[in-house]
Amino acid sequence: MRSEPIPASTPTDAAAVVEQLPVGIFRTDATGRFIFVNPAFCRLKAMPAEQILGRTAAEIAERESADAASPWRPEFAAQAAVQHASIMQTGQTIEREEAWPAAGTGGAQRHVLVVQSAVLGPGDRPVGSQGILFDISQRRQADQALAQERELLRNLLDHSPDHIYFKDLDSRFIKSSAGQARQFGMPTPDGLVGKSDFDVFSEEHARPAFEDEQEVIRTGVPMIGKVEKETWIDGRPDTWCLTTKLPLRDRDGNIIGTFGITKDITELKAAEREIAVVHKQLVEASRLAGMAEIATNVLHNVGNVLNSVNIAAGMVGDRLRNSKLKGLERAVGLIDEHAGDLGDYLTQDPRGKLLPTYLRDLAQALRAEQVAMADELATLAKSVDHIKEVIATQQSYAGASCVVEAVNVGELLDDALRMNAGALTRHKVEVVKTLVDLPALMLDRHRMLQILVNLISNAKQALNGLSDREPCIRLHAMLAGEAPARVLRISVSDNGEGIEAQNLTRIFSHGFTTRRNGHGFGLHSCVLAAQEMGGVLHVHSEGADLGATFTLDVPIEAAEGQR
Repeated sequence: MRSEPIPASTPTDAAAVVEQLPVGIFRTDATGRFIFVNPAFCRLKAMPAEQILGRTAAEIAERESADAASPWRPEFAAQAAVQHASIMQTGQTIEREEAWPAAGTGGAQRHVLVVQSAVLGPGDRPVGSQGILFDISQRRQADQALAQERELLRNLLDHSPDHIYFKDLDSRFIKSSAGQARQFGMPTPDGLVGKSDFDVFSEEHARPAFEDEQEVIRTGVPMIGKVEKETWIDGRPDTWCLTTKLPLRDRDGNIIGTFGITKDITELKAAEREIAVVHKQLVEASRLAGMAEIATNVLHNVGNVLNSVNIAAGMVGDRLRNSKLKGLERAVGLIDEHAGDLGDYLTQDPRGKLLPTYLRDLAQALRAEQVAMADELATLAKSVDHIKEVIATQQSYAGASCVVEAVNVGELLDDALRMNAGALTRHKVEVVKTLVDLPALMLDRHRMLQILVNLISNAKQALNGLSDREPCIRLHAMLAGEAPARVLRISVSDNGEGIEAQNLTRIFSHGFTTRRNGHGFGLHSCVLAAQEMGGVLHVHSEGADLGATFTLDVPIEAAEGQR
């Protein structure tokens, strides 16, 4: 088949092409007045040709000055005039960008790139200028979305309390978070690029970590929530972490490495070791004491505190197991999946538009996890400290004086409630606390805490099985009596099962209990602790099913004299 020759184009054909081009085209004379504009230019500038031709941009901008959304802005006109003058003098091509609110888009900006050059006359001298307007709004939106995405990722990497890292197929770092770089002894994350775990950790940790990553690369199966011991080549103390590692894929789905998140749980491990040490001390103290009463008191009081330890440790464990780390995995998966069209995905796709906000919320959630775990670890440390003091107190039972310190009574009550929080919440017990103008007082904090924890636990048990009224415990603290015999008076009242009259005189005896599974150690240890502080503990009840009130009086003067 023989093709027909293409006829030469005519000036009329060229004019038609210019008229139909999807980009704006204009031409001005030597004075900067428009002498030609095509339909696309008129659409971009939102004005018909008859209102443009024969005028300068400055004249049109002055006429349009009342319209804040007009594409004919005075600043654009001034810039165009300066560039037109420069073109007339030098003949050079100049680019500029203009932006204005686009009609019907709810405030979105229309971005236009203007490329302007000289119109040459006889002797190649400029006799005017001409230009092309490219609508680059979508490109700018995509650029802004990409910039926002990069900023969100940068914030996550710069400020996350956890270590976030990406590695190649050889398990070498290609990107990491700032926190990880600092812990690894690098001033910036760039210092880790190209290095591996073998450059930081000893063989004991680096080898298993490397093998885990290679297994993820081979199988594509993530490694979720593995507890690891980190041993360092620079000799620093060992650390513990919770690590998740996943396959890193390119836009075609091919595995090109791994990425992971590591959470430092060294403090939690230290708390576990401390509890083990305290437990060992407890056993040793009981063996050496040789006194059954002391041993049973210690076990009872520590058991109360261990309930709080178990709750705090359980909450930390729940937070670790339910961490938001999986959300980051899904977000990175979406980014990998749309690596080739990320700009369009973030600006056009309904799900993609939600991704930047999701990443921001995820960063906040990870920070909130860190704060919550720090609070639980602080509670755990307080409980461990109290266990140690209980043991120390019982070990020094014979002839030892009280160790007093300035105590905020409100905080003391809060600590005692916190150690019983699990049981109180589980049984929906209402707690009413009243303090009457109490300053900081010099008290034996741990003996006071031992007594209050026991009394609150005892009150909670007295509320078990209530069906005709809402269970309630009331705590009241005040100063009573006159100097020099002033006392701190704290009462713990419940509306539970009450105490029968014949049991009121025996309630504090060692081994006496009315409960099927009771041991009769708690209230007896409370009486001993009160006596050791020079105080007294007494009880009042109107009878069975009428509740009970335990009242502790501690002489303030006696406590102050032992500072």
